[in-house]
Amino acid sequence: LKARGYESGAAVSAYVLRANTGIAKSFDFYDDGIQSRANVPVGALQRPGSETSSIAKDWIAARKEKPFFFLLHLFEPHSPYTPPEPFRSAVKLPYDGEIAAADAIVGDFLEALRRDGIYDRAAIILMSDHGEGLSQHGEPEHGVFLYREAIHVPLMVKLPRATRGGETNDAVVGLTDILPTVAEITGAAAPAGVHGASLLRATAKADASRRIYSESLYGRIHLGWAELRSLTGADYHFIQAPRPELYNVRNDPAETHNVLADERRTYASMRDELAKYGSAIEMPASIDPEEAKKLAALGYVGSTAQTQSGPLIDPKDGMPQIAAMTKAMRLVNEGKEAEAVDALRKIVAENPRLSDAWDQLGMSLEALGRYDEAIDAYKKAIEVAPTLAGEFGLRLSSVMLRAGRLDEAAAHARLGEKVNYGTAHLLLARVALQKKEYAQAEQEARLAEQDNHNDLAAKVLRARLYNEQERPREALALAQEVAQAANERKTGPIESLFFVIGDALARMQRNAEAIQAFEKEIELFPHERQPYANLYLVYLIENRQSDAQAALDRMVRANPNRPAMLFAAHTAETVGDARGAAMWRKRAESAR
Repeated sequence: LKARGYESGAAVSAYVLRANTGIAKSFDFYDDGIQSRANVPVGALQRPGSETSSIAKDWIAARKEKPFFFLLHLFEPHSPYTPPEPFRSAVKLPYDGEIAAADAIVGDFLEALRRDGIYDRAAIILMSDHGEGLSQHGEPEHGVFLYREAIHVPLMVKLPRATRGGETNDAVVGLTDILPTVAEITGAAAPAGVHGASLLRATAKADASRRIYSESLYGRIHLGWAELRSLTGADYHFIQAPRPELYNVRNDPAETHNVLADERRTYASMRDELAKYGSAIEMPASIDPEEAKKLAALGYVGSTAQTQSGPLIDPKDGMPQIAAMTKAMRLVNEGKEAEAVDALRKIVAENPRLSDAWDQLGMSLEALGRYDEAIDAYKKAIEVAPTLAGEFGLRLSSVMLRAGRLDEAAAHARLGEKVNYGTAHLLLARVALQKKEYAQAEQEARLAEQDNHNDLAAKVLRARLYNEQERPREALALAQEVAQAANERKTGPIESLFFVIGDALARMQRNAEAIQAFEKEIELFPHERQPYANLYLVYLIENRQSDAQAALDRMVRANPNRPAMLFAAHTAETVGDARGAAMWRKRAESAR
């Protein structure tokens, strides 16, 4: 398209599509401004589609008289389903609410194209990468199975000037057909060797024998189960699994009855065709020598190759474990972390290779302040899924930092440099700051600032560093710069920002303003302990004894665990409150 004078742009709503995956190289403009957050899994980092759409509308409006190509990516219909109002109240199922929210965003976007006089001249393709299981075959979300509820996705094409408007085509097509379709619409040349064919030429009669390939390696990589592959034709859908399945999708679109035993010829034909696609798995586990050395140095001996002896579990047989995981996640979402820990321990006892369960166990234990147990769980996740060591390593580093195991925290942060460069160096900066190695901390923070997903958090850390060096005016100026950037970029709250502002103000004896800033930080991030401690100290300076004690009480109510109680004891000790410290230590002992 660029060779034909088109300018290209994209705006995405999920961190998994961040620019440094390589996808941005195909675009002149690429907006992936999603701030990374500590202890939030990569797959959960996202921004509202309305924000992404706003970026798209602005970019397009500035180029409405020129040829352009734009990719607008929404992420709304993903778990956990938390639709905004008015959609939350308007539907019974939260999933339907997220669908409605996405629909409204698309409708608003199309209206903007109409207002700008673009819609009639434009070719617009609406598609999805997958559907959602919703437990139709036992899978609540997506990723493992290849049934039609997951792989049969919406696909709508709107041509310039409503050409062929209102047509419905029953031909069997796939997402690989979109590239050649765009090429035909624009007169561009599709690259040689591209799979797929233009949707403009698809007909049910001409393509009656066509079959579309699908695969899922998620079960193999994350759960230690067998991978799945499939072919979908006009009449039949074949799924290659340890126990293969064949469905007549014309008569049984919900795929409730396996007809393989009755349709042996169709089965053989589709099995042989599927075999041509190959069965070798290029596991992301091809860990490069440098990463293998890092793992070995940390004691993950023998875990740099993901191997498993014996037959692999058919995902159909593993669904009870997925159901158990779903139940455990429900407990997490309800704030019942202790019950979730018990449920997750049962899951990993039954399937020790289920890395996602080990990972969630680590997060739940960390939330309970049981840091050493959390560390053991995260380490187990790395052992069973070394290909995911980068992401797990970052979470391990974070909890090790909380546990005061600083050298180990630094070593595990380096495991995540390739997965999340900014977060890795942010953690290294936090380690150096805790060691009071200020020059090293600033160097690492500035490296983290090079990553636009972590730049604001890194600047906040640098401001915190200035406070510790008794440079509060510099800290406050930098923190205010971050606040302005966050507002302009619509990033949402930045962790520790108001804490740093409060700390700077307190050091400048502007106590009333400092109290407001600490309260704001606590409102936004109630589980972080340090803002409560600083609020306690400012209240004591203001001779507000009862408010000071209430600050520590609030901290422990927000974090009802032993580490928080010991932290309260340490905070009381710093001001010579031996009686208060003893009381908190006694409570900590009873919380064992």
